[in-house]
Amino acid sequence: MQSIGFLGPAFFLIQHSHVRTPAMAVLCMACSQGSDAFLQSGLYSNHQDIGHRYAGVLLGLSNTAGVLAGVFGTAATGYILQRGSWADVFEVASCRTLYHRHISLEHFLNWRESS
Repeated sequence: MQSIGFLGPAFFLIQHSHVRTPAMAVLCMACSQGSDAFLQSGLYSNHQDIGHRYAGVLLGLSNTAGVLAGVFGTAATGYILQRGSWADVFEVASCRTLYHRHISLEHFLNWRESS
């Protein structure tokens, strides 16, 4: 599920930077957001796994980090658009998604080896 949630948005954001019609742009964004929903299956269960007693605090901290990412992402998008195009924005977003997929897979494999 997590792989779909990371690789799906990356794929559709890369495709979005090359579309020519508004209908295809909407379709790519909808598919990107739809496949991103697969990440939610692991979000809340991870907080329970890490520490069920402090799951609420962990969820609050992760939501705060998500909000900060949104604030800085908006500023970064403006910076990129001043010097480039929307294609550059979508390519940066897809690279970020692939990077997070790589990190999550690495942590999973390390956890599996230590168990």
